[in-house]
Amino acid sequence: MPFTIKIADVSDPVIDLSLRQLIKEATNATNLLPEKFLTANLDSGSSRKSFFLVAVENGQVIGCNAFLAYDFVINGIGHTGYQSCWTATHPQHQGKKVFSNLINEAKDMLKREGAGFIYGIANDSSNPIFTKRLGFTETETLVLRIPNLPGYKNSYLSGKAFPPVKNCVVNEEQVKAHKLLQYPNQIKEIRYNESWLWGKLLHKRKFGIRLPVFHVGGISLSSAGDLKGLLTEVFRQYNILFIQFVSCGSNTFNGSLKGWKKANMNGFIFYSLNIPEPEHLDLMVGVLDVF
Repeated sequence: MPFTIKIADVSDPVIDLSLRQLIKEATNATNLLPEKFLTANLDSGSSRKSFFLVAVENGQVIGCNAFLAYDFVINGIGHTGYQSCWTATHPQHQGKKVFSNLINEAKDMLKREGAGFIYGIANDSSNPIFTKRLGFTETETLVLRIPNLPGYKNSYLSGKAFPPVKNCVVNEEQVKAHKLLQYPNQIKEIRYNESWLWGKLLHKRKFGIRLPVFHVGGISLSSAGDLKGLLTEVFRQYNILFIQFVSCGSNTFNGSLKGWKKANMNGFIFYSLNIPEPEHLDLMVGVLDVF
């Protein structure tokens, strides 16, 4: 391996610039990411620090991969899960197994440090590497849109009781707070009794006008009956065109609603480090950096 792998100090302006230039070239983006964007993205509020691993050859950063930490509870025990994200390999250095070496280094390092697992949703290029070469399992991603149509919205409720015990649950307050720092004007929270959900209030252009839509990032239900109240409150407060859920296929919450379809995106990938792999990943798209 002609390159070395190390943790990058993203707060260093020189390193920050080199990473942003690498990501721009690797993704063929038009513009650089803003200064300090990556530092802000890593500030997740977890009990463990998020970090960037970089591959360096002859003093040049030729590859990178971030590992974004959030706190989870799995069968009543706390663990840290790390999302693999911000993957980039310089076009002139592809074919050197830079990406595979970065992930394998992170697996070894995080296992030694007692982390629980690595997860994410990979792009079309990296997904086969994760699942066919690096030992990650994949669970399909599901999507459901509930339109704002009187007398029709309740037809999506299954009437099934929400399971009181969940296998792998993220700290939703932590994720919401992180997203609120990044998107203060878009993140909204709705509460009903002891249950709550959060998400992004966005606008979709339809018939030449911009109409509000609500993309749910995460949900915490204390009672199955609260789901109807939460949905009603979202429609009432924002008069939206639709509510959208994007969820891991094994999420126990999915049974509370009807009409799920396979999403037009890759599935959730998962790699166990120091835990048995949970039967259910109670994760929604809000746990990802791209939400």
